[in-house]
Amino acid sequence: MKVNMLEQNLNVLTPAEFVFLENRKRDGVYKHETREKLYSIIEKLQRGKRNNSREEKKLYKIFCDANFGILLDKNSRTREKFIHSGKVQILAKFEGEIIAQAVLIEKTASIAATIAAEVVMCKGRVFGEIRATYKIKIAKGGEVKGYVHTPNFIIEKGAVFDGRCSMPRSKKPSALRLLRNALKKTG
Repeated sequence: MKVNMLEQNLNVLTPAEFVFLENRKRDGVYKHETREKLYSIIEKLQRGKRNNSREEKKLYKIFCDANFGILLDKNSRTREKFIHSGKVQILAKFEGEIIAQAVLIEKTASIAATIAAEVVMCKGRVFGEIRATYKIKIAKGGEVKGYVHTPNFIIEKGAVFDGRCSMPRSKKPSALRLLRNALKKTG
């Protein structure tokens, strides 16, 4: 019954597309395929803006400037460079470089990388350099080996840190400054 009503009230999207987007969070963290599908639905709404129904206009207003985070699930193995203005959540094995607003390294993650972010939370294993403009936290069971640069460094009981640390005075975080500084440092 709800699907039939939805079909009658949609001009641009299919009911499946509408429900798929409606059930997501505008700042959620998703796998690559899901993010691509979400952005294509939003683009479809943008292209058909003049024909959007009331429901589609509401949905577009919510998601028009959405910044979906990147999720690397535990079944993946990645070697690359990520530059993202939102969140990156890693459950996988990863090698490379990450520049993002926030990075969450889950228990299942094993990372050999250079990371630049406002906030980094480590529950897994990281080997490399971490630069955070606001805070780095190594949670119980987390392990970081390498160089850490942040004004706020938290190591919970049961976490491991083996390396060097520098702690400059705290500055108010700025995404633009973070990306600019990270790009300078990484070339």
